[in-house]
Amino acid sequence: MSYTTAYAVWPGERHEKLKDFRNSHGSAPVVWSKLFARYVDGSGPYPNSGYMFRTEELCPLYKRKDIPEPLRSVLMMTFDDAYVARENYARAADDIRAFLAAFGLDPSFANHWPAIAELFDSNPECPAIGFRWTSVCEDPFGGPWNEETEEYDQPDWSKKWDVYAEFGHLTNTQDAAP
Repeated sequence: MSYTTAYAVWPGERHEKLKDFRNSHGSAPVVWSKLFARYVDGSGPYPNSGYMFRTEELCPLYKRKDIPEPLRSVLMMTFDDAYVARENYARAADDIRAFLAAFGLDPSFANHWPAIAELFDSNPECPAIGFRWTSVCEDPFGGPWNEETEEYDQPDWSKKWDVYAEFGHLTNTQDAAP
């Protein structure tokens, strides 16, 4: 079964595993399906919303000012290369709880967001928290495999970004994009 991994991130340096969440369908897909169903086509709850085939409509929702900020910031957390800086852990936990309040918990599906909010509340001793939303894809905080050293190289840290720093830019301009 797939899993989601939360990482302690030292931007520009390294990352380490903090916690695994079994069944990655309980992480980013919860956010994608709920937002897609409500703001794109009203097609219904997860897993039948069809968002996976219409990401060009789903991903830009973080820019829409008619969508509450907490919902947009939680969506941004699900993007590859995104992380939350330590000074915003409490805000991230609050935004996740606002997301959960807006959509509720469906007991028939996995949902790791309450546990992710608790992880932010625990204020781990690291500069940032990032995620690998599914184990069936490459680690966004890992670099490419190096055949010579038989290890992963460092990732391109210039492509990694802080959700709330980017969100701050977004609220000041219509054209900001991660």
